[in-house]
Amino acid sequence: MYKVSLYKATLIGENNWQNIGEMIYEFIVDLIIEQVGKPGILFFPFIMSLFLFVLTLNVMGLVPLSFTVTGQLIVTFTLAITIMIGITIWGFRIHGVKFLNIFVPSGIEPWLLPLLVFIEIMSYVLRPISLAVRLFANMLAGHLLIHIIGVAAIYLMQFYFIGILPWICVIAFMFLELGIAFLQAYVFVLLTLIYIANIINLH
Repeated sequence: MYKVSLYKATLIGENNWQNIGEMIYEFIVDLIIEQVGKPGILFFPFIMSLFLFVLTLNVMGLVPLSFTVTGQLIVTFTLAITIMIGITIWGFRIHGVKFLNIFVPSGIEPWLLPLLVFIEIMSYVLRPISLAVRLFANMLAGHLLIHIIGVAAIYLMQFYFIGILPWICVIAFMFLELGIAFLQAYVFVLLTLIYIANIINLH
C-alpha cells in the first residue's frame, strides 16, 4: 500500500501521500544514522518495513470492531524473537567466534568476570521478552481503555443531560491512541536499532 501510494503520487505530481512518504523515509534514515551510524544503512529496508508493519497493525486496531494484533503477546513475542535470532545469526556471520565478546565486559576484575558474563547473557536472552511485552502491554492497555469508555458512553446516552460528552472523551482517546500507535512503532524499531548497534560494535 505504501509503495502503491508513492507510485501514484509520482504520476499525478507531488501530493500529501508523497510528502508523508518522504517524511517517513527521512525519519527512518536519520534514526538509523543516529543510532548505528552509516553502516546501519544496510538495514534500511528491514527497519522501514518493520516500522510500517508495526505501525499499520497498531493503527488497524483502532478501527471499530477490528482485532488488535499487536495486543496479543504471542504475536509480539514471535516478532521479537525472530528479530533477535536474525541479528544474532548476522552477528556471528560478520564477527565469527569473536561475536561472543559481546558478553565479556572490558576493564573488569577477573574475579567479577564470571558473574558479569552471566548477567550479560541473561540480559541478551531476555531482550526479546522485554521488546515483546513493551509493545503488547501498551497497545492492550490503550485499547482496553477505549473499549471501557465506549461501553460507558453507550450506557450514558440514556441520560439526556449528559449529551455527547462521553463520545467526545472516546474521540479524544482515539486520537491519543493514534499517537501511542506511532510512538510504540518508533520505540520498537529504536530498540531494534540499539541491539543492532551493540552487535556491530560488540558492546
